[in-house]
Formats: sequence, C-alpha cells, structure tokens
Amino acid sequence: MATSLRLDRLLFVDLELTCWRGPPPDGEQSEIIEIGLAEVDAADLRITRSGRYLVRPARSTVSDYCTELTGITAADLRAHGRPLAQVLGSLRKDWGPGRKAWYAWGTDRLLLDEAVAAAHLEEHPFSPGFVDLAQLYTTLRGCGQRVALEDALAREGLEPEGRRHSAEGDAVDAARIWMRLAGRLR
Repeated sequence: MATSLRLDRLLFVDLELTCWRGPPPDGEQSEIIEIGLAEVDAADLRITRSGRYLVRPARSTVSDYCTELTGITAADLRAHGRPLAQVLGSLRKDWGPGRKAWYAWGTDRLLLDEAVAAAHLEEHPFSPGFVDLAQLYTTLRGCGQRVALEDALAREGLEPEGRRHSAEGDAVDAARIWMRLAGRLR
C-alpha cells in the first residue's frame, strides 16, 4: 500500500551548484554543493524549521566566482561537506522528504533528479509530489513570464532572508512567498 503524501508539512528546497564565470574547466561539470530546506506548517502558515547540507563535489572544484556568489569555499566543503549519497541519506532521515509535498523555485527538481541518477542511488529521496513554485507564482500573479525569486520577493513587499544564493536562505524565501500566496487565498 502506497504511503499518502503529507500536505500538512511542506518542504521548500533550494540547491547551489559549482559554477564559473564562463564554461566549466575541461573535465569538470556543475554539481550540487549545498542543499537548503525550509519546512512549512500549511495550516498555520509558518516556517517550523530550516537547514542546510554541504555536499562535497566529486567532479568539479569551487571557483573564486562560485565562492563570491554563494559564500561557500573549497575549504568549507573539505571540512564540512559530505558525498551526495550520504547527504541525501541524512536528509531522508532528518526531513522525511519521501512523504511530503515539496516546492522549489525553478529547475532544482531536474538538477536533483540528474544528481540522484549520476550517484546511482536506488531510491530518490523526495516524493513525486513536486511543484515548481516559480511557475505557480508566475501564473497566479499573471506576470506573463517567469519571475526571479528576488523579483517575486520585491513584488510581494518582502525583504530577502539571509544571503542571496544561500540555499537555506533561498528555501526560506520561497516558503515565505508560498505563505503569502496561500494567505491571500484563505
């Protein structure tokens, strides 16, 4: 019997990846270095917790540009990062993402799917109950074209939480936008 999807606790997920000013150096490819999450109590419209995981890249290095953008250094990942499979195992245990609906701002689902496949993991840690919040926001607000997270925050009169391009901060901000929309519908 399939486990029903929890809709009372929603997860908001954001990823940060290795990046460069131009194309990646020979032999390297962009990969996840940080996973941020925020959990929302859907009835009370409040964030119950948030957190982040650092992922040690296997096929790329952290460029100076990436550090400028995310604040994450190669030394941070050496000291605190773990392989993706270990991080996803911890995330599964700590957050229960296989049972909860989850949201991300844009293409993070595809990036996560690719990373899970590349890591040859037997089971995807997240449920199939995914919503692209950028698309939902754009259509509900009648924007006509996809809106960046920071632009949606400004449209909603919300100040960003934390550093831009921080996975945890961006997950929290996405959750705040969802809560604003949900509050208007009630």
